[in-house]
Amino acid sequence: MSVISKAFSSSDAQARTRALARLKSAARPALNAALDASLAGYDRLDALSRFHRLSRETILSETPEAARLVLCEIERALRAERARGGRWTYDLNRHIALLVAHRAEKARLARLVKPDARGLFSAPPPLA
Repeated sequence: MSVISKAFSSSDAQARTRALARLKSAARPALNAALDASLAGYDRLDALSRFHRLSRETILSETPEAARLVLCEIERALRAERARGGRWTYDLNRHIALLVAHRAEKARLARLVKPDARGLFSAPPPLA
């Protein structure tokens, strides 16, 4: 490969990288708007009942520990969905639903773990 062709391929790669960065920055507000709109229709019991590892009691519990457990399960499912990316098993709708559930449950955990009078947050549950 000559020096000239190396220069062209490197500039092409840089142009592609810049174009991808522009596309991502343009898509981010649209994705956030779609996720925010989906939060309004979020049905917690319906969305979380699909997780077989979560009991109904855990889903209905109003404790920070249960909320952390739910959030951990959603994060596990998100990691699995991201690992499927690019394969025929990947489902964009399932990924979006998981992102909506993650945002809603994160906000719920923040409501449940309120600062006390001294401004300190409640401690996480002890590890068993």
